Amino acid sequence: MDGTADMLWPDWGDDTRREIVSYWIAEGLYAGRRLLLPVILLLVSFAAIYLYLDTPAALVVGAADAQWLSVGHLLLPLSFLCVHMTNRRYGPAFAFAQVVLAFALAIAFVMFAVPALADVAPLRIVPEMRVAVAFGAAFFIASFLSIVVFDGARGPRWWVAPLIGMLSSVVLFCLIFYPAAYAGVAPWSHRMLQHMELLAGAAVLMLLPYWTLRGIVRPLPGYGGY
Repeated sequence: MDGTADMLWPDWGDDTRREIVSYWIAEGLYAGRRLLLPVILLLVSFAAIYLYLDTPAALVVGAADAQWLSVGHLLLPLSFLCVHMTNRRYGPAFAFAQVVLAFALAIAFVMFAVPALADVAPLRIVPEMRVAVAFGAAFFIASFLSIVVFDGARGPRWWVAPLIGMLSSVVLFCLIFYPAAYAGVAPWSHRMLQHMELLAGAAVLMLLPYWTLRGIVRPLPGYGGY
């Protein structure tokens, strides 16, 4: 046992060990400070999606399809844009952490805060549990694909990484969300294809805010300036 303990924690002395622990604590606090704004922005995008779930998108898709497709559905690319900007600035590890922390906070809010606030501020729309779980799982998986694709596509052509990353994420999101949420209970294939088409168009439009933010959100050293 002593030999194993020595291998895991060499005999550096108490002062050295305290310095190492202090270093990792400082690094953790520094990383947390970096993630504060990205996590808040991602949570705000989630809130925007929820707040507009009951707002028909009639001007975009027509009155008939607006019965199931809302403005909230069309705001999904904003969440992926938040992840892309974090990936651009800090790299994939921080983008992964952003998604995980934002989801943890959102789940904690739904589990603990929503029941307490229900009487004070009644919710306008409460998605079914199956739909909510399908959305969370689809977005979570699609976000990770987006992070990997974005990081792998970094290069001198600034538009390649955000475009491919966004397109891959929205396509995978629809492929997971619609069958998981509606298979067996509602027609979903046509809705999935239509939503996927609209999100693909939104992915192209997201290049405009991405290009606008490039000068503000610059990559840290080590990412080639892309």
